[in-house]
Formats: sequence, structure tokens, C-alpha cells
Amino acid sequence: MSSVDLGQVADNVESLVRQDRVEEAISLLKGLPPHEVVSVLLRLKADVRAKLLVSIDLERISEELAKLPPEIIAEIISLRGLDDVAKVLVKLPVDEVADFISKAPSKVRVELLRLLPRDFAHTVASLMKFPGESVGSVMTTMVPVFPANMTVGEVLEAYIQKSKLGLYEPHYYIYIVNEEGVLLGYTDVKTLLIKPRDIAISSCVTPIKATIHPFADREEAAKLAIQYDLLEVPVVDFDGRFMGVVTLDDLLDVISSEYTEDLLKYAGVVEAIKGSYVIEKPSKLALRRLPAIVLLYLANAITGGIVASFEKAIESLAILAAFMPMLADNSGNIGSQSSAIILRALVTGELKLNKRDILTILVKEFFTTTLMVAILAPIAFTLGFVITYVALHEIMLALKVAIVVSVALITSCYVADVAGAFLPVILAKLRVDPATASAPIITTIADISTVLVYFTVATILLHL
Repeated sequence: MSSVDLGQVADNVESLVRQDRVEEAISLLKGLPPHEVVSVLLRLKADVRAKLLVSIDLERISEELAKLPPEIIAEIISLRGLDDVAKVLVKLPVDEVADFISKAPSKVRVELLRLLPRDFAHTVASLMKFPGESVGSVMTTMVPVFPANMTVGEVLEAYIQKSKLGLYEPHYYIYIVNEEGVLLGYTDVKTLLIKPRDIAISSCVTPIKATIHPFADREEAAKLAIQYDLLEVPVVDFDGRFMGVVTLDDLLDVISSEYTEDLLKYAGVVEAIKGSYVIEKPSKLALRRLPAIVLLYLANAITGGIVASFEKAIESLAILAAFMPMLADNSGNIGSQSSAIILRALVTGELKLNKRDILTILVKEFFTTTLMVAILAPIAFTLGFVITYVALHEIMLALKVAIVVSVALITSCYVADVAGAFLPVILAKLRVDPATASAPIITTIADISTVLVYFTVATILLHL
């Protein structure tokens, strides 16, 4: 972890630029690694950043270009021109170039492709035809692939020549295909070096553990990599013909991106924040957060309506209101926990949407909640008794209130746990991202059920 205070660096850079000491500001940035340079640029105001982007060495931050938000990419293209940008892009991996051009303003995408070498541009364009969240969008085609009828010596010779020409991106395996281009398996250079040069490469093939289609969700590629311990995930078409691979660095990016997206959804932010939070406008942040907040606020009106309907019970025994926040928060916590646990199991593929696994969830959560309730109920009873007795000094009434609180707690725990565990499952069954079962939604459901159970039990047991 860097010990550099990027906020302070940004302040220093901005101060230098405001004094027309741009070269000094750029020299200050040269002492930082590329990803920190980009972090500083994102923290600067647009007019200050523009003065730096005119002079900064783009090649030095080239490995970060594809990760920049569209707003900054548009600034770079506008300030540096397409020719300068194209000279940097041609030295990058094709999948990163495809990502960069996809984020560029639509009116300049074709021109950028035209400025790239013909074959390189064709490869980039072939990746850009895939949807942004698909495997194809993160796939690279610049990997070694050879027909099965070649010998080990021929493969090594061709591999060395193409490597010297820079035709391969960083990779781990060499892929073998048949005459129709169907993927047969893979090998690696280390294995080939110890094999006789005159044997067929097909005799060195290791069977493929798993493959994926280019139009599949990129998250599925990450799941396969985790499930089968893969460093690369081969991509094939419907006929099994080899198209490319998703490499380890891209798999890590996918996992990070999907984790961030699921985290936002679980917090109730349904529309993911694609760019950098540092440069995001408050108006856009508000628009992303407001829909869920409004819906949950309206849903909470149900809780208010339930409380209002038991107004006479509260008037008869006002002490009941003291325990409502405790019970509601407890059930909300239990529901959020169970939802997070089931969501994790669904995302990692540990749980499947079949009857056996759904029954497993039901049984496991029932016993888990039972064990928690065995500890919580005595605590709830004790608190209910003590608080009521201290306030009202009536032992029998305190006992009755303690029983009401305990029963309400037990019931609401089971309801909240079931709701939290099964809402992600239901959404997944409906082919909706289970992460949409956010903590605020679970908490709201738990609040409604808890208040309803609590006052119903109180009305019956206390004859209010």
C-alpha cells in the first residue's frame, strides 16, 4: 500500500498549475507509479487537469487508459487528438484497446479504428461487437494457437518467431485445434521443451477442463476460473471452435467489478456507478440512490400504518413502544445476515436452484435461527422484565410484557431469517440478479413483520 497522500499531491499539483508551473507539476507526477498518477488526475478540477493532459506522457499511463471513466477519455481525445491517442493504443493489448474505444465518444470511434494497423483494428473491432458485460468484451485473441498436425519442433519455432513480433499478449498456455478449428486442448512451453521435436503436438495435449461462449456473462468466466482453478478460460463458439481466452488479469478485473456492483446493489444502489466516485457529480449520485430510498420510504409507511392501527394498545400500555426499535433492529440484522450468506453461496456457485439445495437452505436456516433464538430469547425476556418493572413497579405486568417481547422476538427472528434467505433465491429463480435483494429491502420486510407480530401478540396476551 502506498504511503503517499494522493490528496496532498493533488493539492500541490493544482497549486503549481495555477501558478503556470506546469512542467514542475508534471515532474512531481513522474515520481508516482501510473495508477497513482491517474488517481491524482481524477482528483483535479477539469481546467487544471486539461493543462496537464496537454503535456503529460500518455505512454507512461498507458496501462491505465482502459480503466479511465468515459469523461476523462473524452478529455484526452479532445486535448491530444486522435493521432497521439492511436500511437499509444497500438502498443496495448487488444482487449484494453477495445475497452478504451468503447468508452470513447461515439463520433470518434470509427476514426480511431482507422488510425490503427489494419489487422490490429480488425481484431479490436471483433471484440467491440460483443456486449459490454459479456465474455467476448474481455476476451483476447492474441494467444498462441496451432493445428494438431504440427510437430513439437514446428510449434516451438513458430511460437518463438511470433513472440518476437509481439503477436502474443501475456499468456500461460498454447492451444491446440483440429482442422476445423475445434479446440482439442492445451499445453505449455515448459512441457514442449522437454518433448522430442519430431512428435506431433497432439500427443502433448492436456484436455480442457471448461470452456465458455463469448456471449455468456463475464461473471460466469470468473466462476469457472475459481471452480476449476484456471489461469485462463478458453472461449469457443457454439461449434466448439476456438476464439480466444479470458486471461488472469482480466478475470481479476471482472471479479473486482462484479463484487463492487453486487456490493452497491446490496446497499440499495441498483444502478452501478461505472466511473470514478471522485469525479462523479452529486446530481448523478443522487439519481442512482434516490429510487431505492423513495420506494423504501413508501414501504416504511406500511410499518407506520400498522403502528397507528394499534394506537389504543399503545395508549393502554405505553411501555410497549420502548421495545419496538430493539425488536425491529434485531430482526433486520438477522434478515440481512441470512440474505448475505445465501447471496454469497449463490454467487460462488455453492448453492444451485434445485429442490435439494432449497430444502437444505430451509433446514439449515431453521436450525441456525433456533440456536440463535435459544440465546436471544432469555436476554429479551430479562430486558423486557427489568425495563418494565423499573418503569411501572408491577411484577405480574412486567412478566407479561417480558413474555410478549420474547414471543415477538422468536417469531420475528424466524420470519426475518426466512425472508432474508429466500428472497435472493426467488429473485434468482426469476432470473433477476439476487444481489437486488438488498439489505434495506430485507430490513424493511423485517420491520413490517416484526411490528405486526409484536402488537398482535401484545393485544392477545395482554388483552389490550
